[in-house]
Amino acid sequence: DLVESMEVTTSILEVEPSAVELMDRMLIELTRQQPGYAAQIANITGNPEAVLAVEFYGETDEELRDKVDKLEYHLRQKGLLPHAPIVRVFDAKGQTDVWTVRKAGLGLLMSIRGDAKPIPGIEDVSVPVEHLAEYVAEIKRVCADYGTVAAYYAHASAGCLHIRPLVNLKDAQGVRVMDEITRAAAEMAHRFSGVLSGEHGDGLQRSELNETIFGPELYQAMRELKGIFDPQGLMNPGKVVNAPPMTESLRYGASYQTVPIQTFLDFSREGGFARAIEMCNGAGVCRKVGAGTMCPSYMATRDEKDTTRARANALRNALSGRMFSPEELLGPEVYDVLDLCLSCKACKTECPSSVDMAKIKTEYLAHHLEEHGVPLRTRIFANIHASSKLASKTPKLANMAMRSPVAKIAMRKVGIATEREISPFAEETFEAWWAKHVARRDARQATEPRYTRGQVVYFHDTFATYNYPRVGRATVRLLEAAGYEVIVETRRACCGRPMLSKGLVEQARGLARQNVFHLAPYARQGIPIVGSEPSCIFTLRDEYLDLMPGDPDAAHVAANSYMIDEFLARVAATEDLGIEWRSEPRSVFFHGHCHQKALIGMKASMDALRLAGIDAKESGAGCCGMAGSFGYEAEHYDVSRKVGEERLFPRVRTTPPETTIAIAGVSCHQQIEHFTGRRVQHIAEVLAEQVQPGHVWRPGVGKAQAAD
Repeated sequence: DLVESMEVTTSILEVEPSAVELMDRMLIELTRQQPGYAAQIANITGNPEAVLAVEFYGETDEELRDKVDKLEYHLRQKGLLPHAPIVRVFDAKGQTDVWTVRKAGLGLLMSIRGDAKPIPGIEDVSVPVEHLAEYVAEIKRVCADYGTVAAYYAHASAGCLHIRPLVNLKDAQGVRVMDEITRAAAEMAHRFSGVLSGEHGDGLQRSELNETIFGPELYQAMRELKGIFDPQGLMNPGKVVNAPPMTESLRYGASYQTVPIQTFLDFSREGGFARAIEMCNGAGVCRKVGAGTMCPSYMATRDEKDTTRARANALRNALSGRMFSPEELLGPEVYDVLDLCLSCKACKTECPSSVDMAKIKTEYLAHHLEEHGVPLRTRIFANIHASSKLASKTPKLANMAMRSPVAKIAMRKVGIATEREISPFAEETFEAWWAKHVARRDARQATEPRYTRGQVVYFHDTFATYNYPRVGRATVRLLEAAGYEVIVETRRACCGRPMLSKGLVEQARGLARQNVFHLAPYARQGIPIVGSEPSCIFTLRDEYLDLMPGDPDAAHVAANSYMIDEFLARVAATEDLGIEWRSEPRSVFFHGHCHQKALIGMKASMDALRLAGIDAKESGAGCCGMAGSFGYEAEHYDVSRKVGEERLFPRVRTTPPETTIAIAGVSCHQQIEHFTGRRVQHIAEVLAEQVQPGHVWRPGVGKAQAAD
């Protein structure tokens, strides 16, 4: 119980911890829903209304364990343990996880969908710890009287709880509720000998109530002091004294309205396009550097304009007409703010509020193209599958043409960075190799018993088909080594990712429908769809649900699509893969794709590498900076390089030459080789090379079934 947890706090303080922090049920539930944070509260089981994180300092592990033992004994003596079971966290990672979630509390709370948000106002009230339980009980009652609830978290040991009632500030009633709850909390703070601002300051939100807290005599003295040092009221006006009403200067307010947008993508889960943008609460986690992936453009430029927050602010202010007029939404100023978004999807996971700026940018670009037309360069990049298919018919001629001076002139003319090399076309496409492979397989199986674990569809992407068929061959080798009969659906189309990245949503939707039509029959039978290009597979899993909302076949395809390494790790988690691996030692430096890191994380890749007996090290770097066609665009070339130089390239350069540099996506492949000169291999190639030569999967390993 929340109130009981505050009562327990006073007893906990008797054993002198360094901190006692509160996390309530709302924060815990929202954290569990956030992929980037869910694993960090794995120690919390059940559905508690409140959790207290109690911290002790000590010189040794023994000292720390003694202090926790003392706490447990103390609470047991007071009869409090049945209500407050203790989970001990002594490892550094576990401790970091607890504090990461607590510190991300505001952002996580703001990930609540809808217009009612956990608002500030009373979030900094501090009262003596002995009055915390009474104060919390009264706040709960006041919120209930107004038909709402509040989020509770933060510094219980200091009597400073960050309490945020859920209120919709977009309507007049919500503004009134905020005002009245804040005034009620101020009265309570005064009654319990507390203050309105324990650590965050008064600001425009609370300064109006300082006379209530300090009394008229002291408040007048504060006004006079302000007048002596700032007679013109120029320094931070409206703060502490002489403040305007708290109902002014609101981000939203009763007059807030946005221009209705008929969207190309489905934003029903977010509550509409405007609400998807409004998920940003301004916490600024996107300004971090040296860790994670979000936000790669900010890490490169260190310019606020290039943060997720700035993009959300620009769009919100344009939609509402506050900074830009709605007519300027598709103009150069707003476009420029979104221009350096690499659509890495990191904000979808690393932002505590799960702002999906990649999706928002796709929607924005669709409207921009509708208004201004489709440039030639956009058409070239969006239709790379069709052009690659054409070039592959005469690969030698195509490769020669791409290396010619005329090609460089053409690249410069359309705005493609001439420093880049276009990936060469293979002499034999993957589909050509596949036809021969199937013929050999069928001939061999005509005279031998044929056993299989089951069937798997390989979704061969554009680059694995026309540029790097060795990746496709390696993927097939791995699946067959694990006992699967591989199906290659040659009627499949481009996944649509190149079009989505440019805003050509309707073209991408047509491809999605085509792919779902051909892949859904397999998915409905439970036959996995496995790919080797993250941007393609995660388009099937993520964007197809927005391109074809409510379509059960699209949902089946999304739920049954996997990366090759992810699929192998998934199978190995429940049964023996049955692959004979080489025993020779091998070390690998692995850099994951941004979409992979954002949507499923790196664990599956690392597990797959270790299954093969590889000494694998994750790069720990953020975005490589290529982002599909972004790094090929002349005006983005330097930023693309800076993104990679932030962490990835230096780590690649210092990796020993005997260590393999492995990647999951073609963009990372192109970028690392271009800027570091190191040879790169796809993770499927690395794993396939680890399969023992001559290995053939046999029944009796895993779950075998005879094939027809």
